[in-house]
Amino acid sequence: MARFRPFRGIRFSSEKVGRFETVVAPPYDVIDSSGRDRLLASGPYNVTRLILNPHGHAEAGREFRRWLAEGVLVREDAPAFYVYRQDFELDGTHARVGVIGALHLEPFSRGVVRPHERTFDHHKRDRLDLTQEVRANLSPIFGLYSNPDFDPQPDGGWEAPAAIDVEHEGVRNRLWVVREAANIEAIERALAGRTVFIADGHHRYETALNYYAATHGGAEPPAGEDAPGDDQEPKAHVLAFLGRIEDPGMIILPTHRVATSLGGADLARFAGQLCERFDAERIGRSAEGRKQAVAWLDEQPGSRNAFVAGVGEDYLLLSRPKASEGPKAGRLDVSVLHAEVLGAALREAGGGEPQLEYTASSSEAFDALDEGRAQAVFIMRATGAGEMAEVCLAGELLPQKSTYFYPKLLTGLVFHALE
Repeated sequence: MARFRPFRGIRFSSEKVGRFETVVAPPYDVIDSSGRDRLLASGPYNVTRLILNPHGHAEAGREFRRWLAEGVLVREDAPAFYVYRQDFELDGTHARVGVIGALHLEPFSRGVVRPHERTFDHHKRDRLDLTQEVRANLSPIFGLYSNPDFDPQPDGGWEAPAAIDVEHEGVRNRLWVVREAANIEAIERALAGRTVFIADGHHRYETALNYYAATHGGAEPPAGEDAPGDDQEPKAHVLAFLGRIEDPGMIILPTHRVATSLGGADLARFAGQLCERFDAERIGRSAEGRKQAVAWLDEQPGSRNAFVAGVGEDYLLLSRPKASEGPKAGRLDVSVLHAEVLGAALREAGGGEPQLEYTASSSEAFDALDEGRAQAVFIMRATGAGEMAEVCLAGELLPQKSTYFYPKLLTGLVFHALE
């Protein structure tokens, strides 16, 4: 099963960079153009110069090697794990804890590492190009495993000074380097025999598989307990943050859909199709209507599929009993939305492939509709971690952006060299 190993991480030198606030960034796929400009302006060593360099991936590779040569980036003398804790406020105070290490790559066919979302080839090509230039994993994948009895802690406990303590967008991020042999062994034991579910970073994981194949004549990473460790074959490993499904700080937010185009659909026919396919209630679009729609969605039982569609001048409150049979993925709200609403109903209304944007904020979605930037919006409930795990174990996949684990992991805390 999963093999999770310590590795010689590469980290920014505090003596060279000063405040860590100037070097970290969120994952590349949530950074827009204005966000990139702001991050680039924050300091000469911001990790955005590696993950989204405005001059291309080749320049990112040169920058990475230059920072190593100048001592801006320093590699650990010995393999280590990294305990990563995020403290944040969201309807109360929460803490999410996990461990960053080198996860041995396993093709999905082996059932050791399991995905839950579909990926897109153009994203993987882009990340593969970057990996080939930098020859390192810059951002960790986010994986989940089940072990209710394990409580990862740093050497010396939570009162021990953290190697990195940085606040980003209201979230306190702390990283401890775990070097003690007993703690390293405890982490390895906690993951032994476990299945890892990819929560976030599907494109990065598949890119790591593709990079291994590209550098090994198309071969798959070796299987079995005797497979070489990260020190012998780093390309057979990927930088990973692994957290427990049982962690009360493992919070998933809904991901709402903003349809900037419905492919030429007749909006009145589309709304009519939705009302035919679901139990439906119409309320007028207004500030009060927003509140009513969100409150209604919060009250819907788990036994029913439910979402709010903003179409035309109305909010449509749509629900129906969940299917009791068939694929597990097909029973979830997000799958019903894509199959029935953005699929069959949209086609019946003369629509083509919808153009979608995504947001965790229902207010942002509603605003897009009111400001004419969207033809329709779809307000969703969150997919649960348990539901996601069931889909993974069944070998099924959900549409892209089906889960939003909050907060996002920071990029720039530690890197994993591939050579």
